[in-house]
Amino acid sequence: MFKRSVLVLAAFVTLIPACSAPAIPEDLILYWPFNEGRGTVAKDRSGNGNDGTLEGGVLWGPGVIGAALQFNGSDSLVRGPHIPFDSRSFTHALWVNPSLLAGDQSVFSQYQASSANQGLHYRISAAGGVRMGFYSNDLDLPAGTVQAGTWYHLTFRYDFESQNRRVYINGELAGEGAAAPYLGSAGDTLVGTFWRPDRADRVPEWCNGMIDDVQIYGRALADEEIQGIMLGLADPDLAYDPSPADEAIDVPRDAALSWVAGQSAATHDVYFGTSFDDVNDATRADPRGVLISEGQTDASYEPTGLLDFGTTYYWRIDEISAGPDHTIHRGDVWSFTAEPFAYAVENIIATSNGFSESMSGPERTVDGSGLDADDRHSVDHADMWLAELPDNEPLHLQYEFDRLYKLHQMLVWNYNVEFELLLGLGLKEATVTYSEDGIDWSMLGDVELSQGTAKATYTANTTIDFHGVPARFVRLTVRGAWGGTEQAGLSEVRFLYIPAQAREPQPADGAVEFGVNNALAWRAGRDAVSHDVYLGADPDALEPAATVAGTSYAPGALNLATTYYWQVNAVQETESWEGAVWSFTTQEY
Repeated sequence: MFKRSVLVLAAFVTLIPACSAPAIPEDLILYWPFNEGRGTVAKDRSGNGNDGTLEGGVLWGPGVIGAALQFNGSDSLVRGPHIPFDSRSFTHALWVNPSLLAGDQSVFSQYQASSANQGLHYRISAAGGVRMGFYSNDLDLPAGTVQAGTWYHLTFRYDFESQNRRVYINGELAGEGAAAPYLGSAGDTLVGTFWRPDRADRVPEWCNGMIDDVQIYGRALADEEIQGIMLGLADPDLAYDPSPADEAIDVPRDAALSWVAGQSAATHDVYFGTSFDDVNDATRADPRGVLISEGQTDASYEPTGLLDFGTTYYWRIDEISAGPDHTIHRGDVWSFTAEPFAYAVENIIATSNGFSESMSGPERTVDGSGLDADDRHSVDHADMWLAELPDNEPLHLQYEFDRLYKLHQMLVWNYNVEFELLLGLGLKEATVTYSEDGIDWSMLGDVELSQGTAKATYTANTTIDFHGVPARFVRLTVRGAWGGTEQAGLSEVRFLYIPAQAREPQPADGAVEFGVNNALAWRAGRDAVSHDVYLGADPDALEPAATVAGTSYAPGALNLATTYYWQVNAVQETESWEGAVWSFTTQEY
């Protein structure tokens, strides 16, 4: 039966976009529709957060339902988190179109060990057979089951209660058999390969072809459910693939909204605001102040003015079909959070001239020890810095950053052991200085640090404002502790900076196989009015390439198989911020 269905599959596939989405079966664990069409993340649409990462030479292309992924047969895969399949029922379904049949090609796998029932893999053989394998416990369909260049919907179902497994092709049962359960309890969930990292003697079974619409369920679906999910789980009339991506953070304040229109959309209604309830409940009849564009034709929208720092926005696109009915297809509510005003400096080196026990050194003030998810500090002394005052010089605590930063603030959690209010070991008075090179120092000022609360609910209670000074070093010279003792300590500090330098280079730093005619791009430095671009083959002798008002530069034809270095300096009204030196290597031919 299923072979006959293959002959009419092309006609069947053309009908898919006209169908409405089915009811989603219960126990959906993962859903990768692969409809992003770009980027390196396969978003899990099940709501369970099981996103996948594209690795190797994966390419985007047209699929059965929207977009799909093209696997090159040599190094491409999608890697997802471990999902438990051991000793339980499950159903795995996906569309597959093998480009050619040569060798064994696995389209889905999870591997723990080369032992019976610990290496789950779904394989297409060189002869067109299909395997549902648990490792030394396999169900094989005969040669000729699938042909190259044809889309097939493959479903692999295991029923733990009946100890039965089944393979369905295009919704029809193609083979079944009794089977002991899969037992593997570790290993990433992979699409596009079967990879045994502990077996150097076995090459990965790479897929050469296209894969679309991967679904994982935590139970054995019924036959009619399997036929229903072939159409995908998303309504094709709805807008999808939002940009910014749903739940994105650190979104630039000048970001525009865009999406891929639903298949029947003629116009779009755009709802946008900071209240989820308003965006979720608003309609044309009750716009609630968030219907910012009604009946527009473009699949993009630019908000008026800049977004507010650190604010979460919600938005919804309702798709309006063409006449005569002009049906409104209500969209999902998406969200994103705009970039914060300031970011935390990372990779800080802390040193001091005071003597500390090995577990209470100055590094404790910048390693996050003792802080919980709500930035509350513990009362455990092992999570804090404590030092004896030197004999012949003031005690100081120095911080070195990995580069120059435009400093905004320093947050301070003072010493906070249980009896701190009696002991007074926390810093009280200090002089703060800063430097760009560690040699020439400038005075910020004298500060008084609030005492710790001696409670495990303690949050930072001192903020030192740096007013945007450029610094790579900061030093606190201690002038006294709260108890006037011969020791002084701190729990934690956090430096916040304003991102004045250009960042997020495209191509990424160290990228290879970069096209010789491609443009360079980056994220703007804060408040930059222009960017000076430098480019060359010698990182120590970069040549000025251009000054641009935007955030991209097309260098023209580059040489093949060459490593280039480039730098972008952000120019503000009154100062310039030198960027990091990045590199990329062009394609070989």
